[in-house]
Amino acid sequence: MRLPIAFLTIIISAPMAFAECATPQDTFLSCTFSNGRKAVDVCVEGDNMTYRFGPVGKAPDLALSVPVVDADYTPWPGIGRAIWETVTFHNGKTSYVVAGVIDRTFSDEENNGAEPAISGLINVVEGEETLATLDCDAGSVVFAYGGSIYDAKTAAGQCYNLDEQQWESCQ
Repeated sequence: MRLPIAFLTIIISAPMAFAECATPQDTFLSCTFSNGRKAVDVCVEGDNMTYRFGPVGKAPDLALSVPVVDADYTPWPGIGRAIWETVTFHNGKTSYVVAGVIDRTFSDEENNGAEPAISGLINVVEGEETLATLDCDAGSVVFAYGGSIYDAKTAAGQCYNLDEQQWESCQ
């Protein structure tokens, strides 16, 4: 059965309810803010990276998308007790720097089964000025360090040059 084009247009253009990433493997960072009233989801969706921020259960206030190959992503350099990664989305003069952090306050031998602290944040930046810092609600953070974005960029033929701190062609 074929639906009229006008009907399809209404479905496609209707605001979608805010949703998490399709799978945990597609998630870079997901969390809530303001005691669960707002949320962010940063996901790999096919060949794109997406950023959605807004009220939980409603259409996002801001949705940005960039091809994975152009994603401004900094992987953890492998140094220090905290594992951290960032991805930055640009919207005109404003940038949204999304960071995930796993704080390993002890060595693997000392952890005695304790889980490391996981946190996340968004820095809203214009030029060199930080306009706002939003810290994720404790316990709400899903952070897939070393997964989704890194895998998507390497699958696209990009390698991270640690010395230059930039992505480049693997060739």
